[in-house]
Amino acid sequence: MSIILSALMYFGIGFVEMFLATQRTYWISKGRSRAAALLVFFENFIAMFIIYQVANNLNNNWGLITAFALGNAVGTYINLEKVPF
Repeated sequence: MSIILSALMYFGIGFVEMFLATQRTYWISKGRSRAAALLVFFENFIAMFIIYQVANNLNNNWGLITAFALGNAVGTYINLEKVPF
C-alpha cells in the first residue's frame, strides 16, 4: 500500500474516532447513555485497530501517526463547529 493511501486511511480513521468521541460526550450530557455506550464500543474497536497496526509496523511511522492525530483534530473541530445537534 502506498504511503499516501496509508496516510489517508489513518487520517480518516482518526477523524471517525474523534467524531464518535465528541458525539458520545454530547450524548452523555443529554442523558442518552445507551447510545453513548454503543459509540464507546466502536471507539475502542478503532483504537485497538490503530494500536495493533502501529505495533506491527514500528519502522518510522511518524507520518502515519501525524495523519491520525490530524484526523483526530479535524474530527473534533467538525463535530463541535459544523454538525448541528
